[in-house]
Amino acid sequence: MFKSLRWRFSLTYFAITALFLTLLGIYLINSMVNYSYAQIEERLISSAWLLSNDITLRLENSQSRNEIQKFIDEAKNIAAARVTLIDKNGTVIGDSHEDYRKMANHANRPEFIQALNETVGKSVRFSATLGEKELYVAVPVKRHGRVAGAVRLAIPWREVQAGVWHIRWIIGTAIFIVFVLTVTISSSLAREITAPLKEMTEVAKEMAEGKLDNYVRVVSDDEVGALGRGLNYMARRLKDTIKEITEEKNKIQAILTSMVEGVIAVDKDTRILLVNPAFEKIFNVVADQVIGLTVIEGIRNYELEKILLKALKKGRTINQEIEIVPLRRAFRVNVVPLMRKEKIVGVVAVFRDITEIRELEKMRSEFVANVSHELRTPLTSIKGFVETLLDGAMEDREVARRFLEIINVETNRLSRLINDILSLSSIEAKNKEISRSPVNFNEIVEKVLPILVPMAEEKNITVETDIHPDLPVIMANEDLIKQVLINLVDNAIKYTPENGRVVLSATPSGGGLKVSVKDTGIGIPPESMSRLFERFYRVDKARSRELGGTGLGLAIVKHALEAHGGTIKVESQVGMGSKFTFYLPAI
Repeated sequence: MFKSLRWRFSLTYFAITALFLTLLGIYLINSMVNYSYAQIEERLISSAWLLSNDITLRLENSQSRNEIQKFIDEAKNIAAARVTLIDKNGTVIGDSHEDYRKMANHANRPEFIQALNETVGKSVRFSATLGEKELYVAVPVKRHGRVAGAVRLAIPWREVQAGVWHIRWIIGTAIFIVFVLTVTISSSLAREITAPLKEMTEVAKEMAEGKLDNYVRVVSDDEVGALGRGLNYMARRLKDTIKEITEEKNKIQAILTSMVEGVIAVDKDTRILLVNPAFEKIFNVVADQVIGLTVIEGIRNYELEKILLKALKKGRTINQEIEIVPLRRAFRVNVVPLMRKEKIVGVVAVFRDITEIRELEKMRSEFVANVSHELRTPLTSIKGFVETLLDGAMEDREVARRFLEIINVETNRLSRLINDILSLSSIEAKNKEISRSPVNFNEIVEKVLPILVPMAEEKNITVETDIHPDLPVIMANEDLIKQVLINLVDNAIKYTPENGRVVLSATPSGGGLKVSVKDTGIGIPPESMSRLFERFYRVDKARSRELGGTGLGLAIVKHALEAHGGTIKVESQVGMGSKFTFYLPAI
């Protein structure tokens, strides 16, 4: 009986179908399991980033630990996971499932270490706290632009495995059903299904090759037709699954496209696998023209090749700064190895523009140098005169008095300098969150002018006012606006020769207030206009020091106005005078 063509065909068909379904089942199970893992990780990562952003805001707003713990307790329901907040030293400062005060230091946890390096940390390991295996995902938490710790999400590994086993059970059941149908059909209708079987085999081969748009032609409602429909159903499911995977790939591509950081991926031979638009812009290349080429062939940057080769050789993350000469921009490059089966198959490099950070560091260094210089001059003078007095000049009352007057002048200069530095620091520290109250500008003028008019009268300078009678009341910090007005009018008087004129005017403008201080002074050279509001910048250094200037007055004016959302501009001609005009919004 088993030697008959029918049975031989049935057994052969059974073997072929069983092999095909087994391979297909393995492929489907692996694909769906990997997809399920990826979805779970992606959900945890997305939730972690959202929590990281929230916690960053709360840290920058100086919320207490109790408030943050309350937020974490609420977040666990939204994230459907255990939430743990860890500071940069590894100390747990919040946990949704356990008393964080009793938890051990987490500095050696792999996911935490990765998160501190500003990457997504992931690990699957046994939790000593909960006593079971957990899937962990951690992302960095930043405070004022710097990594302050990490937020970690965790779910029991058994829950992950439960979902995976459910997928395996569904696919296995579906394949088993098809298998049973195939056996039944092959044993009862071998002769009748020869032609359809051949067609199904061809379609199955095309499916294995990825051609999922071809379906089995179903001409009957019997088992052969059912098998055909089953294969067609699997083809549609495969097509849908591949479509979902493709959509995920497109999402990743969209993320790469929208990133401001440049990204390049290369294989172990430094052949370019992908670059994002930001990278194209940095190196002035086109992706389609460089993909497949080596870094030297496509990018022609030896320093970049050196960094990539270093990461490939050492098999670990490389962080390094490079400067792109044509752009005159500085970048921090993070190079991460790509691993497959514990072997390096390539690296990914991310380029972050740190030019502004370096410029800020340079400005800070220049500021410290300027402060040191400004302090050194009066201190040297004071020290010299004090030593002279101690060496015997005190015996001559006239000389001693003259020296003490000079010391007093230099001391006052030091005092003004320190006060201006503190004022500028205070304005910048408030970061625009200044206290405001309704301010009547007329009242400020009435308080400021009596302070400055005597100085103008000494030089026979006329101070005139042209104040609109119906100025709007503005919401502002009265002390800062008073200081702005004092600095501008004081400068106008100092740099206006005798018998000159200073005009202070104020008018409503755009719902706010426009104020100008105009003088008939010495004016400002065009080359100095762009640097006028820099700290310690003086148009005429000798004259400024002679008049007691610290070089910070206009910097204070600019920062105080910006803290109010205001602006300032200057118009000037050498020998004709200057006009400073600032605008303050009503609110």
